[in-house]
Amino acid sequence: IAFDLDGTLLTEKKTLTPRTALTLKHFADTGTLLVVCTGRALIGVPDDVSALKGCKYMITANGAAVYEKKDDCSYTLISEHLMDNQRARELMRRLSAYRVMPDPFIDGKCFMYADKRYLIDMMDVSAEMRDYVRMSRTPVENMDEFLSDKKIQKITINFASYPDGHRIDYDETVNILSDYPEFTKVTGGIKNIEVSDVYATKGNALMELSSSLDISPDEIIPTELPFIAPNTSLSTRCAMNFPASSS
Repeated sequence: IAFDLDGTLLTEKKTLTPRTALTLKHFADTGTLLVVCTGRALIGVPDDVSALKGCKYMITANGAAVYEKKDDCSYTLISEHLMDNQRARELMRRLSAYRVMPDPFIDGKCFMYADKRYLIDMMDVSAEMRDYVRMSRTPVENMDEFLSDKKIQKITINFASYPDGHRIDYDETVNILSDYPEFTKVTGGIKNIEVSDVYATKGNALMELSSSLDISPDEIIPTELPFIAPNTSLSTRCAMNFPASSS
């Protein structure tokens, strides 16, 4: 079973309910693999999710980085599709002139311009999401120098908003992104823009992982529906259900 986090597994308050955890334990007890499939960096996967029985693989950063959890609860990177460093740094420099938050994901961690942290409080999202962004980002003073030798998995662009909900400098950001056809751009659940290498998608990462585990693509059913939704049958809740490998 492969599942997204925000808008799927987690509640609006970004928590895992006991009911959902119990349902996942039921599948894990039958030998089914549980696979996180999220736009978050590895650091953003909640502890109670990563601690679930059978949760061995983490598809993160929208497929840019895939990790395997070891017996000692450490993680090994098993697949990575990086952004071109020079072009990503150029994009970051251009965006830094605007009141937006382009946050690079590197080695499973998130970073942000130190002088843009004040914009978090202006995001038109829940208090829980603002807390998550604040907690997960490490501030950097000299971003361009910091990125010079880094392997960039993804850039998430978060937006501050005016009181009427209009995203500040959104149109300018979209215009800049049009100059980078080699990057994939998707909109996340909090009205941000997530930028990665054109090959780095959740679908591609899931196909690569399933192939390495000898799982047929015919056995994978993708869905973005909430994992535990009221009046939804248990079978419908099985996001991307597939059997565990024989190994």
